[in-house]
Amino acid sequence: MKISSQQYAISLYESASGKSETGLKAVLASFVALIYRHGDFKKLPDIISRFSDIWNKEHGLLEAELASARPLGESTKDLIVSYLKARTDAKKINLKERTSPDLIGGFVLKYGSQVLDGSLKNTLEGLRNKISN
Repeated sequence: MKISSQQYAISLYESASGKSETGLKAVLASFVALIYRHGDFKKLPDIISRFSDIWNKEHGLLEAELASARPLGESTKDLIVSYLKARTDAKKINLKERTSPDLIGGFVLKYGSQVLDGSLKNTLEGLRNKISN
């Protein structure tokens, strides 16, 4: 029987929850041995990603990436964090920022499976499509 990355991640999360450091080490050792026995090491990056998603959801954390043409001010970042908390019911937002020279202006916000593209480039392309149709 094949075990999916999601099944591995759920199993790891349930096994690790509430464990002490010593207990956690034992769970991880058993988990690695299980993956080895099933020959599923190639699934490890996906398992880790899915485990992280489960962990974050259960603990009210949201990972988000904000790309902008230039660094944004604190008030703008606070506004974006407030928006994300209201939109997702997350308790804490881990906002990773980066500047992107490809953006003329505005920003692109990625969180979960969502992308909010408020870039000038995207706005101009939308306008061009409306005009050409």
